[in-house]
Amino acid sequence: MKPFFATPGDTTLKENVFQIKEISQPYFSTEFHFHEECQLVYVVESAGRRIIGDSVEYFESGELIFVGSGTPHVWHNEQRYFTGEDQLVARSLALYISPHLLTAHLSPFGDISALRSWLKMAQRGIQFHGKVKNDIVALMKAMLVQQRMEQIISFITLLQQMTATKTFRLLAGNNYVNLYSDKDQSRMNDVFKHIFQNFRRDIPLSEIAGVAGINVHSFCRFFKSRTQKPFTHFVNELRIGYACKLMQEKHLPVEELSRRAGYNNTTHFNRFFKKIKGKTPREYKKDMLLLH
Repeated sequence: MKPFFATPGDTTLKENVFQIKEISQPYFSTEFHFHEECQLVYVVESAGRRIIGDSVEYFESGELIFVGSGTPHVWHNEQRYFTGEDQLVARSLALYISPHLLTAHLSPFGDISALRSWLKMAQRGIQFHGKVKNDIVALMKAMLVQQRMEQIISFITLLQQMTATKTFRLLAGNNYVNLYSDKDQSRMNDVFKHIFQNFRRDIPLSEIAGVAGINVHSFCRFFKSRTQKPFTHFVNELRIGYACKLMQEKHLPVEELSRRAGYNNTTHFNRFFKKIKGKTPREYKKDMLLLH
């Protein structure tokens, strides 16, 4: 998951305002990257961890995410996708949009200040929910088989629905700024992979600093400056996210959730859970059951 800058050619957007394509492969790319194009992603079939800016969460089939221009992101599959034993696949629909060409082509038609503001907000990453999500996904599917004029009309409709809806959630923090540079690529790639593979056990700072190839003090400053959160908080977010995923899949007591998420002390688990989710595990589980 190295944070490299992808050029317009990497998404095959050159003179076109947008392009949509269907992706099907054993697993999604593991490179943490960013590019000038905006990207709308519908996960048809897959599961794992998603990073958008400073947001680190679990993802699963059915999610719809818009990633703004220049925002680092990656969909990293669970380890079982890489073994090939279960014959799993990662499938998605991806719509790439050039914000520069989009605003340039629309500006002759009138004031587009609201669109510019929305594109700026979208640099935090947007997750759509409810009916509007279903409507947008339907338009994406239609665009795959439509001819150019029909496709353009669907694109404009999709754009209007995205920018008008209030049924969404912003992912990255309000003050998030992309601070990655080319020289961080290899180091952050190794660090993220090591954390994802080992977050359910204690990872000493000396160990992760060794993966990064720097001393502990330098690593703490380096990691916080790039992810905009301390290393321990990042790991706790992963653990609590994993516990939430387990709650959706299994009926487990809090003590077992705590152990599987990597906590030897249930009190610590409860404290970090409430700090990150704003409610206790039992309150979270109760609210989750009410939604189903």
